[in-house]
Amino acid sequence: MADRVVLCAGTKRGLFVFTSTAARDRWKLHGPFLKGWQIDHATVDARGTPRIHAAASSVAFGTTTFRGDLAGRKFEGAKKPPVPPAMPPKPLAFAKKWGIPTAPRVWHIEPGRASERRVLYAGTAPAALFRSEDEGRSWSEVDSLTRHPSRRHWQPGAGGMCLHSIQLDPLDERRMYVAISAAGAFRTDDGARTWTPINRGVAKFVGAPRDNSVATCVHKLLLHPAAPGRLYQQNHVGTYRSDDRGETWRAIHRGLPSNFGFGLALDPGDPDACLVVPLDPADYAFRATLGRLRVYRWSGRWTAHDAGLPRDAYLSVLREGMSSDGLDPCGVYVGTGTGQVFASADGGRRWRAIAQYLPPVMSLHAAVV
Repeated sequence: MADRVVLCAGTKRGLFVFTSTAARDRWKLHGPFLKGWQIDHATVDARGTPRIHAAASSVAFGTTTFRGDLAGRKFEGAKKPPVPPAMPPKPLAFAKKWGIPTAPRVWHIEPGRASERRVLYAGTAPAALFRSEDEGRSWSEVDSLTRHPSRRHWQPGAGGMCLHSIQLDPLDERRMYVAISAAGAFRTDDGARTWTPINRGVAKFVGAPRDNSVATCVHKLLLHPAAPGRLYQQNHVGTYRSDDRGETWRAIHRGLPSNFGFGLALDPGDPDACLVVPLDPADYAFRATLGRLRVYRWSGRWTAHDAGLPRDAYLSVLREGMSSDGLDPCGVYVGTGTGQVFASADGGRRWRAIAQYLPPVMSLHAAVV
């Protein structure tokens, strides 16, 4: 059976699903599904029968997760949703002063390894890690992370104090990574019994305390699937790469028009490549592009690609608003806060719009099924 590409777009007004052949030259739009819910993140679990898992929030109904089939015919809500703990007292006072949201929210869902077919992980705000062993029907907190001594120093970013990145080492079942805004990245090497902050070499945000191992504002963290020791992160103050499982980081943002951004994508076939969309740090409330939507690809140096992308464009791209698929060349996808979805079938070099008028895009996730 020929490969099919599925692209989930979580929006402020439900879930939309795009499908295409491996050529990625024609896309079909399905949905909206889960109407009435803001879909903060949606992912395709391609282990076994492919399924969609979505993190959803609502003013009326709170926050939960859903699981459903690719056709969107039926979605089932969690019987025991992830319920994050309260924020520490110090960050809570900071959040109130600046009007930062503190309501519980599920930020990210990550399928487990192929060897643990029913396992999923979820990251929440206030920051906590959850694990499900029944395909998302019920969730339990991994409290070893919540009880980490550094937690008293964790601060909320503008979206809240959120655990937004979860990465599993494909070769070592005891190793995984998480990232928290604003605390930084953490690694476990013993199956989540203990956690080590891995932020050496990453600049701290303005006003952060200097005497602890956290206080970095990572916006997105990804582990390269073909080089398990290699990590990339888009930070509040730069883009970084690690070649030693996060023990040390080096800045690679020289050559970008801005150190600030949220989205991050990898090329699965090229461990030396990553892609970002720089944003204007001075336009913090809107997180806008710099007047022209460009995707920058790193391969030892940064190259800007904007063929097919709009000019005179002040668009936002959130931390889950970029994704890539596993084909060769890889497809890369960017969603915006004004409802556009752009797709590239050649590793991010040439682009075209596959949707123009969706609700604001909160997340994109591409999978080959």
